[in-house]
Amino acid sequence: MRNILLSLLIFPLLTFGQVSSWRNNPPQQSTPPPRSTPSTQPSTPQRNEVSSWRNNPPRNNVGQPNVIIPNPYSNNWGWNNWGWNNWNMLGAPVFGWNHWSPSWYTNDWGYRQPARVYVYDNGKTETIRGKKPIISFGIQTTTDKQIGGFFTIGNKAYFIAEYNSTFKRDNSTFFQYGTITQVDFPMVDDFVEQRSFYVGVGKRIKRTGIHMMIGSVTEDVKWRGKDNVGYITFPKYVDRFTTVKVGALHDYKNFTIKLDYDPILNNGTFGLGVNF
Repeated sequence: MRNILLSLLIFPLLTFGQVSSWRNNPPQQSTPPPRSTPSTQPSTPQRNEVSSWRNNPPRNNVGQPNVIIPNPYSNNWGWNNWGWNNWNMLGAPVFGWNHWSPSWYTNDWGYRQPARVYVYDNGKTETIRGKKPIISFGIQTTTDKQIGGFFTIGNKAYFIAEYNSTFKRDNSTFFQYGTITQVDFPMVDDFVEQRSFYVGVGKRIKRTGIHMMIGSVTEDVKWRGKDNVGYITFPKYVDRFTTVKVGALHDYKNFTIKLDYDPILNNGTFGLGVNF
């Protein structure tokens, strides 16, 4: 009886006095064995130089080779067009022709235009004349030291656009917060920077066009003075206004000459470009 009581007293002491071995050697996550995955690699090595499809082309569900067959009607619908001028809209035949060959003609304004000569199944031929819009672009300069570029598109009536910007170099020291009441140096002429964008329409008479444009001008003007070191500039004003200009262009072979005048800015423009 005494041994039983002694055992009951010692057992709780052993239970509460034990220190877990996990504190020194914490359990580690067991790594499951790798699962086998089906191989996605081909069973036979492939040659990078030549595909096996050349000798054994892939086949469809009915066992026929999956090859591309050219469409025999691909030329009939005039996908080789000039913008909105599809050949079938210009009178080209859709059916009944055997083949066609490219050609060209000179229109009433002296420009070279595309054409097609269609050969019908019965041996007869027909020439279909295309109407390609005349496109020109070039560079230009103005009398108030700007440089820019122009672009036109159209035949008898045409659209014209241009952009110009001052190219004069500003080699002064700029003071953003300077005012005219603080100057301690002699003043000289203002430094003016302009950027302009024009759009307009015109009409051709033979190879000469007359146009009118409306434009938006951004003008940045700075006060400018000079001391023994060099020029000094500080803000005067920034303005944006609308202007207009009239002008003319003439196409000589594949070259375009352009002249314009802006009565509000009182400047002229001379441009030289190409047309096709």
